[in-house]
Parts: sequence; C-alpha cells; structure tokens
Amino acid sequence: MPNVSVVIPAFNEETTVAETVRQVLAAFEDSGHDAEVIVVDDGSTDDTAKLAQEAGAAVYGHPLNIGYGNAIITGNRHAQYDIIAIADADGTYPVAELPKMVDSLVARDLDMIVGARQGKHYESSLMKSIARRLFRLFAEFTTGCPIPDINSGLRVMKRELIDQYGPIASGGFSFSTTLTVVSLLTSHFVDYAPIQYFARRGTSKVHRFRDTLRAAQILVMAVLVFNPIKPFLVLAGLVLASGLFSVLVGVFFPEAAMVALIGSLFWLVAILMVSLGFIAEQRRVGLAFADKRQSRTRNS
Repeated sequence: MPNVSVVIPAFNEETTVAETVRQVLAAFEDSGHDAEVIVVDDGSTDDTAKLAQEAGAAVYGHPLNIGYGNAIITGNRHAQYDIIAIADADGTYPVAELPKMVDSLVARDLDMIVGARQGKHYESSLMKSIARRLFRLFAEFTTGCPIPDINSGLRVMKRELIDQYGPIASGGFSFSTTLTVVSLLTSHFVDYAPIQYFARRGTSKVHRFRDTLRAAQILVMAVLVFNPIKPFLVLAGLVLASGLFSVLVGVFFPEAAMVALIGSLFWLVAILMVSLGFIAEQRRVGLAFADKRQSRTRNS
C-alpha cells in the first residue's frame, strides 16, 4: 500500500488543529497506509504549533504569515512520500475520507482526486456562492471539463503536481483553485469524490474581496499561459458582436452613419485579437515542444 504525507496548513487554529491531527492519524491507523501528518504553522500567534505537535504531527513554522498556498509548498518540501493529501485545520472537512481517496487515486491511476463539498454549510453565504459559481463557470469554460468544486481544501494528489505547478500557483487561498485549473489544462487526470462539509469553528482567515481579486488574477494568468486562445476568441467575439450591432444601427438609421463606421473599426480590432490569440497559442505549443525535447535529452 502506498505511503501518504498529509499536509495541514494552519494559522491561529488552536481550537481545532489538535483534533484534526488526531482524526487524520486515526483514519490511517488501520488503513494499510503509512501516513505522516505535517502541520505548517503559518505565522500563528497562538498555541497552534504546540498543540499540533502534542497531537502527533511534525510541525514546521513560518516566522510570518505568508499564505495558505505557501504553507502547502513548505509542507510538500518536507514531506517524505510521493502522495500528498491536504486538509484544512479548521474542522470543516471529513478527514476520515482521506484513506478512501488515496485508494481511489492509486487504483485508478489518477493524478488528483478532490473532495467535492456538499451540504448546507457549503452554500451558507449568497455572495460566496455567487462568486464561487462565477469562478467555476469560467474555469469550466477554459478547461472544457466539469468542475464540481474548484477550491476544495480536501484533496489527494501525486507530489509531482505541486513540485511542477506550485511555484506558479497563488501563495494564498487561491492555491487550490489554480492547481485544479492548471492540472486540467495540462491534461492530468483529475476526478472528484462527494464529501460533507461541516460548520467552521473559529474565525475565518479569508478576506473575501482581496482574496477574490487575487484568485481572479491568478486564474486569468494561468489560462493565458496554458490555454491562451480561448480568452482572445471570447473577447474577439464580443467586439465583433458590438461591431455588427453598430453597423446595423447605421444601416437602419442613416443619420447614425458614424456609428456604422465605428462598427467597422470594431471588426478590425476583432481580427487583431484573433491574431494575437493564435500567436499566443503558437508560443505555448512551441514552449511545450521545447520542454519535451529537453526532457528527452535529459533521459537519453
């Protein structure tokens, strides 16, 4: 049976971290897997590190709070094993599901399996639900894959995903979102397992507006790197539609002929955007071939 490193990023989670660690250890006790639990204390000012260590975790600390994603990268760097599981320390995730997720990952030769959250606590806030759905729709459009839960904090994956894509992912709460999208855009095998989601104990560390903007920025950057032609085509389509509308206005209302002229300029802009999209796509393909040539050279 494969061995697993469970990474738990934590920032001021003294009320729940010890219980989470004990639950993870208990879940793997009779699972047939050897598991280590790594808690990364991301600059906590309370007893998070002490309580996690007393509960049986290996604890690594940051002198300052530098973000959820950076904490996962630190845990990955100290992990012993090639399968990495991540879970939050706030008691919201059913960590007892982790052994089954590991079994599924190995048996089906997946690259990542994500716990897709369900239940009333997952849909607790209207604004949060709207933002989450918008992000999911954009991610599904760009990847061409259904994504039941884009930013779940309970997942199991091959270590190579974090090694390869961790440095370009967000260092904050958007890390899981970016990792999901980039894994799908690079044709890795990602699947989902339904899980329950529990009420949070303690204060949330998420800054809704700031973290949403950061997530949007990282998501757009990832799409431009790994699938650049789609956003250019979307923008070109919108500009082309605007140009067509302007021309029709000029046709049916002769006194608005200037509007029709502006509409024709819109078409030129649309053609330019499509051209830029193809140039970006050509660059992406060229870089991919260059990486493959380099890997063959190293392996030969």
